[in-house]
Amino acid sequence: MNRIKLVLVMIIWGSLGVFTKSIPLSALSLAFLRAFIAVPVLFAVMKIKKTDQVKWALLKPYLISGVLLGFGWSTLFYGFKHTSISSAVIIYNMCPVYVMIFAPLVLKETISKLQIAVIFISFFGLFLIVGQNLLDGYGYMGLVLSAISGMLYATIVLINRSIKYRVDNQTATFVQIFAAMLVLLPFVLIDGNILTVVYLDVKAVTYTILLGILHTGVAYTIFFSLYEHMKSVEIVSYSYLEPLFGILFSVIFIGETLTFPQIIGGILILGSTYIGEMLKSPGSLKSGLRTRQAKDII
Repeated sequence: MNRIKLVLVMIIWGSLGVFTKSIPLSALSLAFLRAFIAVPVLFAVMKIKKTDQVKWALLKPYLISGVLLGFGWSTLFYGFKHTSISSAVIIYNMCPVYVMIFAPLVLKETISKLQIAVIFISFFGLFLIVGQNLLDGYGYMGLVLSAISGMLYATIVLINRSIKYRVDNQTATFVQIFAAMLVLLPFVLIDGNILTVVYLDVKAVTYTILLGILHTGVAYTIFFSLYEHMKSVEIVSYSYLEPLFGILFSVIFIGETLTFPQIIGGILILGSTYIGEMLKSPGSLKSGLRTRQAKDII
C-alpha cells in the first residue's frame, strides 16, 4: 500500500507540467497561487498532527530555503510555459548533479570517481537536449530558467544538508511554502498578471486550486507520511518515476514529441543520476534521499 501511495504522489507531481501549461497565468502568478492555496491546507494538517512547537532560531534555514523555493517554482513554471515540458523536466532534474559539483566546495564532502562520471555524462545529455530544443525553435530563456530552477533546488539541498538541528518534516514544509508565498507576494503585485485570475474559466480555476491542494498540500502530506514506513533506497528509486511520468503526460495530453537526441539526453541524465544514487553506500544514500526530498518540493 505504501508503494502505491508513493507512485500516486509521483503521478501527481509528474502532471505538474501539464497543469502549468493549461493555466493561462504567468509563471510568477502560478507559483504564488500554488503557495497561497497550499499554506492553509498544510497548516491544518500540522495542527491535526499536533506537531511540536519549535524555536524560532531553528526555522531560519527553512525560511531561507523557502525563499529559494518560491523562485525555484517560478523559474520551473516559466520553463514549462516556454519550452517543451519534457525538456524542462529533464533539465530541472540536473539538480543532483549540481549538488555533486558544489557539495565538496560548500560542505567539504569528498567526490568519488563515480560521481565525476555522472557529472560528465549528465552534462553531455544536457548538451544534446539544449541543442535539439534550439534547433526546434524554442527560445533559450525557457531552457535557461529551467536550469536555474535546478540550481536553486540544489542550493536548497545544500542548505538542508548543513542543518544541524532539524524540525519535523510537516513543520519544515509549512515554513518553506509560507516563506515562498511571502517572498513572491510583492513581485506578483508589481507584475499585475495575477489580476487576470478573475477572467479564468472554470477549468483553469479548478486546475489552479488543484495545483495548491492536490500537488502541494495533499501530495506532500502523503509523501512525508511514508518516511517511517519505507526504506531510503525505495523512496529514492521511486522518486525517479516523477520525471518519467512528466514526460509521458506531456506526450499524451499536450502532444509533444520526443526526438532521438532528447531521448538519449534524458536517458543519460536520469539514468546516470539514478545509478549514482543506487550505488552509494547506505550512509550516503540518506544524503541522496534528502536530495530527492528537497528536489521533490516542486
